[in-house]
Amino acid sequence: MYIIRVKYEKKEEVKYVGHLDTMRTFMRCLRRTIIPLEYSKGFNPRIKISFALPLGVGVTSDSEYFDLELTDKMNIDMFIGELNSVLPKGFKVVSAFYPEDTKKSLMSLVKEAVYEIKIRDEIDFNKINDLFMQDEILLDKTSKSGKNTEKVDIKKNIIGFEIKQNVCLFHVTAGSVNNVNPNSLIEAIDLYVKKIEVFDINRKELTLASD
Repeated sequence: MYIIRVKYEKKEEVKYVGHLDTMRTFMRCLRRTIIPLEYSKGFNPRIKISFALPLGVGVTSDSEYFDLELTDKMNIDMFIGELNSVLPKGFKVVSAFYPEDTKKSLMSLVKEAVYEIKIRDEIDFNKINDLFMQDEILLDKTSKSGKNTEKVDIKKNIIGFEIKQNVCLFHVTAGSVNNVNPNSLIEAIDLYVKKIEVFDINRKELTLASD
């Protein structure tokens, strides 16, 4: 058994395809290739594939990952060409490799992300800059039960940011713990500066612990 780690793009044409449908798309396309896929055992064998941090609906990305189990090692260039030949427009594999350490789950390796948020409105971007320069940015977070809310400081999980005209770049923590999604960043601007209209959100980078 071999695990290949795949980096792919999710562009404008498929940004409204949700996470589960993205998974189904890749599994359906993989079955149409000559890639030596490893399947689970049992009455309903499934391709052994696991995806990293889910991407929100309506968000594009330059940097998504999944791990795929193979029965035999395949040439990287051949693998990329074979999969790209069957993927729909908007999805594209950009690189792949065989990681040395395969003990940890892919999701547990996700550490950081960079988001690019483009704002349509006319707004004083100095005020956005001032907001994210503050020591604390509190937002209400609802519990999983939906019954309680608590104040959460997202500033401690913002590693860096850059504001240029109508484009905001945010470098944040990501993963199963201390994850900051772009909706939280937009919510902070809405709450503390003014309500904005966003016309594009792109995940420019997703950083794994092994990177």
